[in-house]
Amino acid sequence: MAKGWIWVRRVAIAAVTIGLVLRFANLDRKVYWHDEAYTSLRVAGYIGPAIEESTRDRPDLTAADLFRYQQMPPAPSLADCWLALANNPEHPPLYYLLAHGWGRLFGASVAGYRAIAAVFGAIALAVMFWLGRLLFPASPAIAWVAVALLAVAPVQLIYSQEAREYTLWAVGLLLAHGTLMRAMERRRASAWIAYGLSLGLAWYGSLMTVLLGLSHVTYVALSQLSPMTWLKSDQKPLSLKTWAAFMLANGLGLGLFAPWLWVIVRQWARLRTVTAWANEPRPLEYLAQFWGLHYSAMVVDFNAPLSHPFTLFGPALVLLVVGLGLGHIWRAQPRSVALFLSCGLLVPPLVLIGGDIVRGSQFSGTTRYFFPSLVLLPLAIAPLITHWLTALQKIPKALGAALLALLLAVGMASGMANNRAQTWWNKTIGYSNIQVASYLNQVSDPMVLLGANGIALGEALSLSHYLQPDTALWLLPEPDMPSLDRLQAVLELRPQATLFLLKPSPTLLDSVPSGWQTTLIDTGQFAPSDLVQLTPPPTY
Repeated sequence: MAKGWIWVRRVAIAAVTIGLVLRFANLDRKVYWHDEAYTSLRVAGYIGPAIEESTRDRPDLTAADLFRYQQMPPAPSLADCWLALANNPEHPPLYYLLAHGWGRLFGASVAGYRAIAAVFGAIALAVMFWLGRLLFPASPAIAWVAVALLAVAPVQLIYSQEAREYTLWAVGLLLAHGTLMRAMERRRASAWIAYGLSLGLAWYGSLMTVLLGLSHVTYVALSQLSPMTWLKSDQKPLSLKTWAAFMLANGLGLGLFAPWLWVIVRQWARLRTVTAWANEPRPLEYLAQFWGLHYSAMVVDFNAPLSHPFTLFGPALVLLVVGLGLGHIWRAQPRSVALFLSCGLLVPPLVLIGGDIVRGSQFSGTTRYFFPSLVLLPLAIAPLITHWLTALQKIPKALGAALLALLLAVGMASGMANNRAQTWWNKTIGYSNIQVASYLNQVSDPMVLLGANGIALGEALSLSHYLQPDTALWLLPEPDMPSLDRLQAVLELRPQATLFLLKPSPTLLDSVPSGWQTTLIDTGQFAPSDLVQLTPPPTY
């Protein structure tokens, strides 16, 4: 790197340092929500439906009882862990097996399981730098700018502190992107094998790696065409050797994933059941609110509600910068690089959005499913910033410096706000559980009733981290209230108990016995509908 560009490297190193601190600081601060609680459950070797059966309709169940299910048993079993993971085939097992090993060595803990994700979040930075050098070998500054942007990217910081597999997936995605480009360039067997191995790692990160595959197929197909093909109807014959190597590499990746593919085949009905939520219809205008936010979350994210004006102008500005970046890459970089980044950025979201439009599903409303595209966002912006910084004119140079400073500043500010918070938008089920538990811990002898639904156990497991150990959590066997006789029998055993309904459904509220009073708990710390006090008539 030329002497004049030493400052770019220094800025990038400073951003990476801050990004690493934000990844590893306060790992146990945020609410350990529904999905993370199930991480602990499965890592310990407990099967969700079996725990649901053993905890259902037990008024004597306590927070301590549920917390124990999230700790390693006295005699941990890898076989039990595998069976628990196989019961949820939508999540490939690699991260959870690593967490099982961590739990056996160091004990189960929120910070420990999240630390694994933070480690992969840190590794992703090194892989991003390698990918930037690979794509832009003549300009090391681009790689430094890209890694700086990824280091403070809010959505990457968020998932680096989540006890799930998505930063591992990000590493696999970046490696697969880079090894494909190297294989297409070198056309050697070793390069294609490296690509296949990277694909295997990506598959063990998420089943949504299929989106990566579609973007790579599109890239390989289009890269075989001459530039004039886009203007004329004639087409250059495809290289059978390249296609064969590409398909064999994909076969290697799927072959490495074969043990879990076999689990998926055997558990196909279970897979459809646990992912049924994603196929439930959502209004298209509702989903469209999230499409731009997925990308703006790579730059700035202060957990603003959907009603905030930022949700309109913020994503538009970020997408404008990305569009300008891609336009510059097409003008100034080799066609293969421009095509590769365009396919990687555009194909996955178009498939997700198009699929939702056709099927009426809601996959495109989930940020993590956009990861195959999102991980390339810094590489779409960095060349434009570097180009402006190297301009001879003062205005472009100042514009490049200002844009880089702005992106790093808002990313760092977002990360710091996130690091201090107790909850964030990704904690969808259990968003307010710390605040709810804080209120309940001030009540004498609280008993929390949860109506039967698909998330009740996960909510109770999450709450068990923050409630007083002897707090009663009654997982009701039905969506509606127990009979009057049952309620009376429970209150006779605990006459001082104060009953609460946690996030009651309309069905549960409608079935409250006549004469019983329901009171919304409005403290300003959580939604009043999150906790409803249930008061029996004076005769009770």
